[in-house]
Amino acid sequence: MISEQNMNTAVKLIEVSKTFPGGVIAVDNVSLELNGGILYGVVGPNGAGKSTLMNLISGYLLPDKGEIYIYGNLIEDFHEAISAGVVKVEQNPNLAPGLTLKEHLALLLSSISVKTGGLERRCEELISRVGVKVNLDAKVEDLPISHLRIFEIAKALLLCELLEEAGRKPILILDEATVFLPVQQKQVLKDILRSLLPRKYTILLISHDLAEVIDVSDQIIVMTAGRIASIFKSESLDMGELIKSMFDVPLVSESVKPPSKIIGDDYALKIEKLNVRDDRGNLVVKDLDLIVYSGEVHGIAVIPGTGEKELAECIYGLRRAESGRILLFGEDITKLNVFQVKKKGVSFISDDRVRDGIIPDASVEDNLTIGSEDKYSYFKGIFINTEKRKALAENLVKEFSILAKSLRAPIITLSGGNMQRVYLGRAMGGHAKLLIALHPTVGLDPMGTKIFFDKVNERRIKNLTTIIISPNVKELMAFCDRISVMSGGRIIGTFRPEELTVERLGLLVSGVVG
Repeated sequence: MISEQNMNTAVKLIEVSKTFPGGVIAVDNVSLELNGGILYGVVGPNGAGKSTLMNLISGYLLPDKGEIYIYGNLIEDFHEAISAGVVKVEQNPNLAPGLTLKEHLALLLSSISVKTGGLERRCEELISRVGVKVNLDAKVEDLPISHLRIFEIAKALLLCELLEEAGRKPILILDEATVFLPVQQKQVLKDILRSLLPRKYTILLISHDLAEVIDVSDQIIVMTAGRIASIFKSESLDMGELIKSMFDVPLVSESVKPPSKIIGDDYALKIEKLNVRDDRGNLVVKDLDLIVYSGEVHGIAVIPGTGEKELAECIYGLRRAESGRILLFGEDITKLNVFQVKKKGVSFISDDRVRDGIIPDASVEDNLTIGSEDKYSYFKGIFINTEKRKALAENLVKEFSILAKSLRAPIITLSGGNMQRVYLGRAMGGHAKLLIALHPTVGLDPMGTKIFFDKVNERRIKNLTTIIISPNVKELMAFCDRISVMSGGRIIGTFRPEELTVERLGLLVSGVVG
């Protein structure tokens, strides 16, 4: 554990606290010094106060008490923070839906008084270096979340460059910004970030991927219950020690997986020659064939933003098929809408859980119970039994370890991770015959991830079928009965975990090997 400090102080917090409406203490009397030229990992359970602390440093929020200094300058609002060199990529995309990415780049020039040229070219070079092709002329609302995250990282790096040219020493905050990147792209980003440290950048990386944090960072700050629990040097840090400092819970890989299922002939889902277009009219699912057997946990390994969202939405009835067939337990559901598909026993977890999965103006109880009216209403759904409704919400709060001040608290008072647990509770609490989970562990801490997979195992024992679509090949290898590889809009192969290694699966997904 680290106790020494040096004189190169970039950020200094003195007894900083922040309490939200309803009495939720998000940051509790935190004092901290961060030094230039160091990459800090920031970890902790959902609701520990990580994002709130970063929002205080970046000036998005003001402390109720305490002081925040950036290179000796007292920070009292967002404009002072950015002028001092703070750049933040938020936990959820913060882009205007109706603007193109190029228009968002133009807005950078109004943020800081510097002369620059070739901004679009520099952005394209950065994105290309990460290994992604993003259309800068496209509107935000027409792009997958994975492309938006890549763009926001590139935009933040460009802003850091502009600040550096203006004489500042950038402080870059990445709040769960890398979650949609496959392993190879994370490695490239790591190299980019590490190359900035000799230029005295201060980098803060919030992530629930503890292996990634240990690999990329110099020091790791652990937060629990709004406080700094400990600070470790990353070099030679034992994963178990880090987990123990966060909470006493086994790693996800230590969760118990039942013996592999004996796959029979009964299928839950059969897809034949499916073609699906994205919002821009591009064909992103191409002649796709897939069979998922009843009761199995079926993984689909994929690079985010390559047609997996459109596939999931088409199965769920949110998007029309161009051609092909979708059979659910032998019944053709290709032309059914989402309401009809839900009635057939299908549930869906979106990748963009804050935008697609919650109602911001509603309470925790409302968000947990909407769509489950059959469990607490009577007389054809006209009347609601409020006690049954409350009991359902209380059970889900307990099952999914949701941290909330009360059931009636607005859901926006919860941390991002706890908002996601609410959505997971609602989607998984109904024990759907088929659950489609799109990037389900993004934004979840190790405890939340363990809860998700424990619930998947419960479904498996009950012979309920689960499809997990994810770039996290380690998780798929650890928990799925079979794994299909999606590349180029098609399923290029289906394997049992024992037939693959993590490395080979990663190469298959990336298209490096066939």
